[in-house]
Parts: sequence; C-alpha cells; structure tokens
Amino acid sequence: MKDIVEHLKTERHLVTGTRAQYQMMDKATGRIQKAIENEEVIGIFGDYDCDGITATALLVRFFERQGIEPVVRLPHRIRDGYGLQNHIVDEFLAKNVTLLITVDNGITAVEEVTKAQAHGMDTIITDHHYPRETLPDAYAIIHPALDTENEEPHTSGSGVAYDLVCALENDDWEDKDVDTALAMMGLVADVLPLRGWNRVLTVEGLAALARIPKEHPLGILRDTTKAETSEHIAFRVAPRINAAGRMDEPTLALEALLKGQPFINQIHEINTHRQELTEELTQYTRDLHLDLRSPLLCAASQKYTHGIVGLIAGRLTEGFGKPSCIAVVDGDTCIASLRSPPCYHVTEGLGRCSEHLLAFGGHAQAAGCSFLLSEAEAFFAALQEDIAKHTDPRDLLPLLHADAILAAEDVSLSLVADIETLQPFGAGNPQPRFLLQNVRLAKSRLVGATKNHLQCFAGGIKAIGFGLGPLITDTHAPLDLVCRLGIDEWNGRKTPQLYIEDMRLASRESTAPRKKQDTRNKVARD
Repeated sequence: MKDIVEHLKTERHLVTGTRAQYQMMDKATGRIQKAIENEEVIGIFGDYDCDGITATALLVRFFERQGIEPVVRLPHRIRDGYGLQNHIVDEFLAKNVTLLITVDNGITAVEEVTKAQAHGMDTIITDHHYPRETLPDAYAIIHPALDTENEEPHTSGSGVAYDLVCALENDDWEDKDVDTALAMMGLVADVLPLRGWNRVLTVEGLAALARIPKEHPLGILRDTTKAETSEHIAFRVAPRINAAGRMDEPTLALEALLKGQPFINQIHEINTHRQELTEELTQYTRDLHLDLRSPLLCAASQKYTHGIVGLIAGRLTEGFGKPSCIAVVDGDTCIASLRSPPCYHVTEGLGRCSEHLLAFGGHAQAAGCSFLLSEAEAFFAALQEDIAKHTDPRDLLPLLHADAILAAEDVSLSLVADIETLQPFGAGNPQPRFLLQNVRLAKSRLVGATKNHLQCFAGGIKAIGFGLGPLITDTHAPLDLVCRLGIDEWNGRKTPQLYIEDMRLASRESTAPRKKQDTRNKVARD
C-alpha cells in the first residue's frame, strides 16, 4: 500500500519550498528601521479575520521587542468594512503617525494610500490579495504576486508579515516560536494550499506551537482547544479567532493572542453564539428554495448578518458544488460574501461584472463585494452569465473525489501510519479519501445526542458516518463507501477506523476488475 502514498505525494506536488523573495523588502525594512531610530509614531492597520489578526500580532510583537508601542487599528466588519478607508487614514493622521504598515490588506487602496502619502504618512503595504491593474503609490509594497520569481501557491497575509519580521530580525530572535505559530495559524485559517513554502511554514509552525509553554496565551489557546494538527487549527482555533471579527470586536481576538485570559474565554463564548446563529441562518437559506438549476446560488436578505454570510456561502458551495453569493441588505446597499469551487475564479468574475459593483476583492475561491440594492438583480444575472461562460456544467456538481480504490482487507494500522506522512492536511493537500467497493455493513446503529450519526462495521472494520444517520435504512444491501482512515483507541488498544463521508448502493460495475492505473474516482453525492 506504500505505492498509494507515494502516488499521492507525487500527484499533490508535496515538495518543500523556500520563502518568497520580495523586490521591495530592503526598502521596507530600511524605512522601518529609520522610523525606529527616529522614534516616529508607527501605525499598523490589519483585518478582522484570523489571517489579518495574526499578522497584526506579529508586527505588534516585533515593535514591542524594540520598545515601541505602535498605534494599532483593526476594522470593524460593519462600521468600517474591509480594507483601508479614508476615515481610517484620518484617524492615523490625527495621531501623528508618520509610517503606516498595512497587513493582509491595502493592495487595492489606491485613493487611500495617495491621501496618506500626500499628508506625509509613508505607507508600507503587506498583502496577498488579488492585485488590480493599478497599484497604490505606496512607499513600498510587499506582495508575493508582484515578483515573478515567486512560485505559487503564494502565502497568506500572516505569511507575508512573518517574512517581513524575519527580514527585520535577520531570521533569528528570542521567542521566535510564538511568531512562527502565529504565521502558521493565519495561513491555515485562510485556506491556502499547503504546498511549497506554505507547507514548510505549517510544519514549522505546528512544531513551534507544541513547544510554547502552557502559561503563554498561545499555549492556553492550544490546550483549551486541544490543537495539535493543521486540521485542529482550521476547525478549532481559527473559528474562535474569526468569531470575534464576525460577531463583535476583532480586537478581542488580538488581545486573546497577545494577553491570554480572560480574552480567550470571551472568544470561546462568542464562537458558541456564532455556531448557533450560523445554524439558524443556514436553515433559513435552505427554506428559501434557491434555484438549484442556476450556475450561481444567491440570496439577499435583511435577516442575514455580516459575519455569517461567508459561512453560509461556504456551506452552499460545499453542498451543491456551485459558486454562491449571500448578501446582507442594509438599507439601499448590499454587502455580500462569495465562495466558489476550484473551477471558477470568483474574484476575476467580479472584475468582469464590476459595472454593477461599488467595491470588490478577494481570492480565487473566496471574495466579497458591495452593490446597490437596485443593482442586485442585474448583478446576480451578470455573474450567473459569467459563471456559465467560464465553466463546464459538469464541473458545477457536488462531487467527492476518491484518491484511490481500497479493499477492506488492506486497511491496517501501518497504512494509516503511512498516510500520516502526508501531513499537514488542508487546502491543496486534503486528507486522502478512499473508495471501498461492494461492502456490507454490520451492526449498524444510530449514535449521538440527536441520533444523527451512523456507527457500524464495514468489511469487519469499525466505522462512523457523521450526519449519515438518515441513511441507516439503506444499509441492508452492498454499498460503495467514500471514507477517510483513522485510528480508534479503546483501553489502550488501537485499531483502524473508517470515517464514512458518503455511500451509495453498489453497482455491478463496482465489482468488476479495475485497471491498475485507475486510482482516482469521482463519487457524486445523492
């Protein structure tokens, strides 16, 4: 079975990479050192998500090591919106800031940077978002896409900020583990492909996080969330940091990272509320009876909240395989979050529909925009047309990708151990899924507080299907299963376990011999 693992390593290009090179790094570090020497007032402007907050924390920690307390500003999702705005520039100018550093934003702030520079406030932009044709006239721009020698995938906002700190500190400083862990957290949270330098930074960041003392804020956050892997960061740590920016003040999450308790307790509580509201509004969206035949799933309502629309859009895209756009109606304006499957670059699509928009920005698979309510119908129609033009309808299907066909008798602890060598898992390197064909389930039963999980034995192997309880009536016949592999530990004894993600009635084709090279399958959800 080692050939399966080696195949995946090759197919996913799981090679190590080097830190990105930036054309303006020397200019940026020189200006920062000058500001430190001249005791200038330095400002940092971040973002309200995990990537932006961890990037902000990285720079705050750097300046604190220099004995400087910078002026820090994180935008409020509703009051400020995304990115550098003119009124925020005014705030920094009022505080006599002469050097402003943006993190995880700024690459589209042409007007705002021009204003800052005109009033004597030099601006250094550190960002990784999709750049437009016209760049801000900043003192320096540190962005991985602006240097053609940088290999993709590019890093996150926290990764760019980390590279800047490494350049300022000559790659060696006390307490570096904390900063490496912060960079890793923002990178994983922003769902960037874990290949090349991103893979290296994630591996180093997880190791650094494990070494941080338990009394440190990151140690407390690690231990209270039991975060050991990149998946734990994505599903346990990042949502808590993001929750502050979604539901309250993002500065609460920054304080949690820098100061620990009681701010960590606060973001735990905020995240619980966020989970409840997400479930409520997701159900509301399901009840709207969206047009599932359309290439775009879209909805706009006053019932939505700004911090939740991105989560709902993500669930729609994951569940139906199509781009989605969920918008909050706020008076005469709509503010939307969009998500897309890999077949469609949603930010490029927004650019082609920009005549209907007030503003937009984002990544290939995640973006945001605003538009007048009077333009909503025209914008949705234009985006639908653009998606239809730039995608194949066969790509807009909810598919599960199986990496290889596996026989139940080949599932073993040693195979699970081999698969673990592919860690860290995440975007660009998901945990492998396997197709088990013509399998009979035994001892099927419903488990969980609401009895919505399916527990059983598949081919003699213990298995669990989270959320698959309603399918228990279909388990009497032979099945094809798409599953991940894990370990079940009970009373000190370890055995392999299957995590079933989906199932279908076995077809006659599934019992026929397969060619050796046929190692990838697409199994559609029913």
